Amino acid sequence: MQITANAQNKLRSLLPQPGRAFRIKALPGGCKGFTYDLKIIHQANPDDVLQSFPDLPIYIDRQSLPYLEAVVMDYVEGLINSGFTFQHPDSCSCGKSFSPETCPSS
Repeated sequence: MQITANAQNKLRSLLPQPGRAFRIKALPGGCKGFTYDLKIIHQANPDDVLQSFPDLPIYIDRQSLPYLEAVVMDYVEGLINSGFTFQHPDSCSCGKSFSPETCPSS
């Protein structure tokens, strides 16, 4: 998984206090079969994998790793919509859902 500089900066601004982190997970749902889940957490699960970004602890659920391998997370600001986007080779047009058929381990 790649996270753009814009997304990293926005994530840093959202951490309410030291000792918190983010957790990213692929969940069943959405129009293509899977969707993304992003949460602020107090503590990682034992099987979570830490992604290394300066001063930004991001954990990925181990079972989600194959599904998120090709994803690029970005943060965009616009007049109508602002927020995190996830670019996956087989995303739907809204960028919030993807198909697991194109994932390496599915």
